Amino acid sequence: MSRVKIRWTRLLSKSSFRNIIISLLTIALLAFVFLFGAGAITYLAVRGRTVAVPNVVGKSREAAREVFDEAGLRMDVKSEAYNEKTPAGVVTDQTPSAGTIVKTGQIVRVGLSRGAAPAGQNAQK
Repeated sequence: MSRVKIRWTRLLSKSSFRNIIISLLTIALLAFVFLFGAGAITYLAVRGRTVAVPNVVGKSREAAREVFDEAGLRMDVKSEAYNEKTPAGVVTDQTPSAGTIVKTGQIVRVGLSRGAAPAGQNAQK
């Protein structure tokens, strides 16, 4: 029994207790630095570069895709509709609108004209 008492006494001595506290504080500090660094790197990676959305209304599908590629944006066709005033394959609208600030890699959705409606069909706006 006296051996157990001596071991506990050594473990709880001032120098041992101080070493344990220093070790725990060091571990806590390292964990904080790691988490802060990981958070900062994630924030900077996700944030990315920003660009203004270029205006592609009135351009052909291919020309619009080229403009968006140069700006670091992606294009998706959201709709195609008949339009009496616009030739087939030309962009009639875009979302987000021109001048909007977005992150690179974002998708810009465009509406394309199908040209004049065939005889007997009404053109959609």
